[in-house]
This record gives sequence, structure tokens and C-alpha cells, in this order.
Amino acid sequence: MYISQWRSERKLSKLLGAVFSVLIAIVCFMLAVPDTYDRALGRYETESGSCYVVDNQSKQGGVTLWFEEASYDFRATPDVAYGPGTLFDCTVTLTKVQSTGVDYELRSAEGDVLYSSD
Repeated sequence: MYISQWRSERKLSKLLGAVFSVLIAIVCFMLAVPDTYDRALGRYETESGSCYVVDNQSKQGGVTLWFEEASYDFRATPDVAYGPGTLFDCTVTLTKVQSTGVDYELRSAEGDVLYSSD
């Protein structure tokens, strides 16, 4: 709206109003979705260890990865046999602040990659 007014009137105040409104919208979006800031800046942490994967029974599908005592939800479903009795060596990538899951990798006991959500 401000940009169309600026084109017709060519006033600097209208252009600055347009730029300011875009910046305010970006800040509001980043506050509304907390891990957006981490994802936008590439701020991730990676953890490795034993884990198991279970179906999270949600309408959207996906799995819950249990890593030590914490659980993380992922939409990417592995195409290998999984369940609470099947342990994998996992590498999990999480956002730093919110610790939301970004991607994960399942390895066999021999170190072969069985599944990667990359």
C-alpha cells in the first residue's frame, strides 16, 4: 500500500514507511515462531548417541525420536524397521534455542547409514 502511494507521489516519507512496515512484519514473524531466528541464522547443534524411533500417531504422520531421555518430533518417516525395541546410533540436528528437530540420521551398529532425513 505504501509503495503504491510512493510511486504516485514520489515522497521519501512514503518510501521509508514502506521499508519500516516490512521490517516490523519480519520482526513480528520472528517473534511469533521462536525457532525461525535459529533456522534463519543457521544456529544448530548436533548430538549423537543411541536412540529409538516410534510412530507418533498424529494426523500429519511422522515419528518421535527418543534420544536419551528427550523426545523430538519429525515429519520424515524412515523406511527401515523401527520401534521401541530397535536401537540405532543417531545423529540429531536441533535448533539451539528451542531444541526443535531439524533432521536426523539413523546408523546401524556397524556404522552404515540406514536412513537420513537430509
